Amino acid sequence: MKSARATVGAAALAVAMAGGLTIVSAPPAAAQVGIDLWVREAPPPPRQEVIPPPPEPGHVWVGGHWAWHDRWDWVEGHYAAPPHPRAHWVPGHWRTGPDGRHLWVEGHWR
Repeated sequence: MKSARATVGAAALAVAMAGGLTIVSAPPAAAQVGIDLWVREAPPPPRQEVIPPPPEPGHVWVGGHWAWHDRWDWVEGHYAAPPHPRAHWVPGHWRTGPDGRHLWVEGHWR
């Protein structure tokens, strides 16, 4: 005697072969969550960086910046490969709000 699972499986296969079933594959979903971190203390002036030659042609220098981790820490600059040939890097910056607090605006490719 056939099991119910085998019968259902055979029936589904028959429906699929007859064109009555469409199987759709979707790419995995991605979510991005951002949290605005406002800092009362102004960041120090940017450091002067010695920019080395690029590791490969076409790489773009992404300058360093100050980051707040319960104190100011310098994040060193680095080279990055653009996502496409016409992309250009828009540097991140600290924005001062009307109440005097400071918000980091991430750099991004455009």
